[in-house]
Amino acid sequence: MPELRSIPLTHQEGVYGVVDFNGDIDDDNVISFDYDAQYQMLTYDIPVGKDWRGMTLYNVPEDDLIRTLCAVYGKDRKLKSITAILSGRKTLLYIYYKNEAHAKREIQRFAVRNADAIIEQIRQCTDVVARLFIEYYMDSETIDYHAVIGTAAQMEAVMQTGLYEDSCDYAGNYPSENIEGDNQMLIAMVRCAESHPCENFRYAVEIMSKHIEKHALSALHKTEEFKYICAEYD
Repeated sequence: MPELRSIPLTHQEGVYGVVDFNGDIDDDNVISFDYDAQYQMLTYDIPVGKDWRGMTLYNVPEDDLIRTLCAVYGKDRKLKSITAILSGRKTLLYIYYKNEAHAKREIQRFAVRNADAIIEQIRQCTDVVARLFIEYYMDSETIDYHAVIGTAAQMEAVMQTGLYEDSCDYAGNYPSENIEGDNQMLIAMVRCAESHPCENFRYAVEIMSKHIEKHALSALHKTEEFKYICAEYD
């Protein structure tokens, strides 16, 4: 199996895999990877402005990573992105932003696409819906953004438990599965931007939540007491 080599930040324009790089690279001008085979964990640092920011990916199949890793360089010789097909899904490891405005545009475009993917799944619900929840969370390594549907029948069951007055307004009381887009892509998009990751995440959350509200709610068969609830959890 080929070695997981460092990826230079500047190189001849083109698309490259791990086998296209050798060990004779300036260690101060590369993205170097550390792979833990026992836990299938990939850690590496990325350039963000004048600093470097740590990245961690979990459940990374080593063979997939080495076989499909792809580094793209532009005409200016700068590294534009690193991706890999992990467990059958294209995963973004790094993306280069020219400046803050460029980062905002790219995050906005992705946020709309990600929201559309969630909306498509929400629209498949044919039950009468009493609640649509958006839940989100971020820490130093993890990002989560998902929707949860609460049907009228499920809400009736929640009401019967009588746990507390507003039991119906908490997604965790409903048995529906989480509806997700691409949280792994979202992590890379917000952490590669120069502003603070939490600020970038909240920017994406606002775009996605408003887009879902605008385009998903009209397609649902809702009860009269329907609520759309967006909340951060811990």
